Amino acid sequence: MEYKKHYSVNYMLFLIILFVASMIGVVVSNNAISFLVFWEMMSISSFFLVIYEYMHKENLKAGIFYFVMTHISGLFLMIMFAFLYKYSGSFDFNEIIKVSANFQAKQKYIIFILALFGFGAKMGIVPLHAWLPKAHPTAPSNVSALMSGVMLKVALYGFIRVIFIFLRGTPLKCGVIVIIIGTITAIFSILNALLQNNIKKLLAYSSAENVGLIFAALGMSMILINYNLKVLASLALTAALLHCLNHAIFKSLLFLNAGSVLYATGTKNMNELGGLHHEMKFTTICTFIATCAISAVPPFNGFASEILILRSFIESITKVSNIWVIILIFCCGVIIAITSGAAFYATAKSFGITFLGKPRTKKAEHVKNIPISMNIGQGLLAMLTIVTGIFSPYIINKISYFTNDLLGIKVKGPGFKNETEIIVFTLILISITFIVYMFNKINSLNKKQEISDTWACGFTSDKPYIQYTGSGFVQPAAKTFGSIANYNKKVSYKQKIHISQTTSDVVEDCFYKTSLKAVSYLTTKILKINYGKIQLHILYIFISVIIALVLVLKFV
Repeated sequence: MEYKKHYSVNYMLFLIILFVASMIGVVVSNNAISFLVFWEMMSISSFFLVIYEYMHKENLKAGIFYFVMTHISGLFLMIMFAFLYKYSGSFDFNEIIKVSANFQAKQKYIIFILALFGFGAKMGIVPLHAWLPKAHPTAPSNVSALMSGVMLKVALYGFIRVIFIFLRGTPLKCGVIVIIIGTITAIFSILNALLQNNIKKLLAYSSAENVGLIFAALGMSMILINYNLKVLASLALTAALLHCLNHAIFKSLLFLNAGSVLYATGTKNMNELGGLHHEMKFTTICTFIATCAISAVPPFNGFASEILILRSFIESITKVSNIWVIILIFCCGVIIAITSGAAFYATAKSFGITFLGKPRTKKAEHVKNIPISMNIGQGLLAMLTIVTGIFSPYIINKISYFTNDLLGIKVKGPGFKNETEIIVFTLILISITFIVYMFNKINSLNKKQEISDTWACGFTSDKPYIQYTGSGFVQPAAKTFGSIANYNKKVSYKQKIHISQTTSDVVEDCFYKTSLKAVSYLTTKILKINYGKIQLHILYIFISVIIALVLVLKFV
């Protein structure tokens, strides 16, 4: 009730409806003007959702940073569509597609670079990812679920539409750039995620990691198109699209799980949690399902798409003729495999430290009851995670219709011939599960069960601080890869020993903050030059207008 006094639920509902409607508008747009209008609506509505809890100063800072990044994205997209208008003479997508076959390599490079920055800033590729670990932890958890699960995919959709439909493929160098950026994004993001103790910040970096996997698969497809290996290109594109769907489901579920934990305990710091499986059984089960999915454990949905991505890399090595491209594919494939292992490490830490063991603080010991509405959302997404994993061959067959339109090749997954087989298989699976459950239940009736603490080599302690913390669990990784996340550990000895660990984004520290200081220094010098001189202000405005007109006449 105290929360509702400060923040309007109706206001949030309005913004969410506007946000969802604008994302749908982006997808169904058939001309550049409506695309940009809906894109801007999506950006503005998501900005207000990020700063919804405006009474916290850090939320406003994160919102402003996100606002700047999302409008940098919009600026690049406006320039991209201006160039497409220059080349095609129309803002209509159908007209652009008709003349796109006549685009020269130079024109394709220009459109590709603009699309890369425009959509890349929105989807969170390195080095344009810095808004993700700021916006997601501050936004309400249901908003984070929508932003990570859906909004990032809208940006990926836009990139796919430009590259595979408007341009009908790009030069080889473009594919090489995409696969390298995707691989760097994946490994950089998951190593940063590994060292986070804030649950939502960990999930934010994990979202960037999964975007990196999808981006690498798209780059693989772009490379293979240049070698006319359309079957393998279709496989890589199918893997990317399947992972878009799977990530939308399990990452939305994970953010809802994090929201439930935050609601029940009042903290996002996993080092203050532990033992939540006693009081939050349903949330624990749903989180376990999502954790298995994001870790690519079969039969959950993340396994099918990640194995397809790796398979597209492995099979391409023997088909491509250029030795340097083979080396690139091999190196990227190895890094992606390492990324998958690190993802398992990070999510095992998040689940284990949060839900297992004993409560580390009073916050974890005395939890609030979760409303049934929150459990319904988690339950539905958990079911979808399992269903899309089991029936992934059927989903692959459906996705193949899209890849056939884009590349002229279908990828068929082994599996079901028709819907009847799916229903029969589902009933058999449910029956087997029920029989096994009942057998164990009946078998345990006549047996005495003894419940005790986990054996710890003869050493017992009821002190919660004896347990591993999130920081302790990843200490070996922190020592090896700590420089990537600017990992710092401080130990103070005042009244009692206190250990604190901090991380920061090395890209943000080296690039964004340095650039901001340079701009701040430059603007300060300019202010000193023209301070109090109106004539100089007018002269600068006049010169700026002339330069803008020259640029417009030359490039548009």
